[in-house]
Amino acid sequence: VAAMTVNGTGPYSNPVVEVSGQDVPSVPRSLMLASGDDATSVVVSWMPPDPPNGIITEYHVQYRRTGTSSYISLSPRNTELTRTITGLTLNAEYEIRVRAFTVIGAGPFVTLTYRTAGPPENVMATVLSPRRIRVTWDPPSPSTTVTITGYTVVYNAVEFTDSGMVPMITNTSTDINGLEEFVTYQITVNAEFGGTSGPSNVAVTIRTWSDVPSASPRAVKSTGTDPAMLLVRYNRPVLRSRNGNLTGYVIRYTRVDTGELQVVNVSGDDITPPAISGLVAYTNYSVEVAAVNINGTGLFSDPVSGLSGQDVPNAPRLLGTVSINSSSVT
Repeated sequence: VAAMTVNGTGPYSNPVVEVSGQDVPSVPRSLMLASGDDATSVVVSWMPPDPPNGIITEYHVQYRRTGTSSYISLSPRNTELTRTITGLTLNAEYEIRVRAFTVIGAGPFVTLTYRTAGPPENVMATVLSPRRIRVTWDPPSPSTTVTITGYTVVYNAVEFTDSGMVPMITNTSTDINGLEEFVTYQITVNAEFGGTSGPSNVAVTIRTWSDVPSASPRAVKSTGTDPAMLLVRYNRPVLRSRNGNLTGYVIRYTRVDTGELQVVNVSGDDITPPAISGLVAYTNYSVEVAAVNINGTGLFSDPVSGLSGQDVPNAPRLLGTVSINSSSVT
């Protein structure tokens, strides 16, 4: 401070330093979010406000899942500049905010959004053979600093109770072997983050290729009907051994006494074909049946014996007469 007269300003006093009164702080600076020790945690860090408008006494950290109304508050820890939020839901977006306090009160919030790790992306399945499928995928998004320790692939058959899991692998592709032929499978993949399993993708649906039937028709029967005819009946192979849509059957029959073999092709999925005609009447035949699909002919059933239908007899052979007396012959 200096005094003044009409002649001018006198010398200034020695300076005295005083601090102006405090106010609420401005927003914390450089708010950053990073993955925590596992996929369900996030590390929140920031820098002090500038200007601080006073002595910062503590920071408050709050978070909520996007779309919900209430925030969850972490307990204050004085002036620490980093906090960890745990127990988050995978594949979810959160709003995370921080504000500073002075003795005057709270400053404004600074807010960022954070999404926890989602399921593997671009999951694709390709059929390699009737019993083998290749599955490929990309890592979850968004990228995370948490180490992905592996992936688990699960498959379930739609038509049958056939399911399994590929042991955890570290690369982003695998082959599933030993599947059923011509069966629809649903396949999911999820990432493993240490002891935490991430969410699975929406199931990919794919059908394995068909193959020749791996079992023969069941309950094969052959019965003689009309003269010199044989009626053959059978049931379809069990469903999971048909390995595709059946397109027909092959009936082969062998005359037992001569070994003569003949074949009848039955079109379509017909288990009640017409009787085989043109046989030798009242003769034993050995009958076998196989199912057919677009890939070929499957296994033949075990042979069953059938006796063709009776017919009127042929004329007696070597007819001759011997005279006994003048009035009779034999």
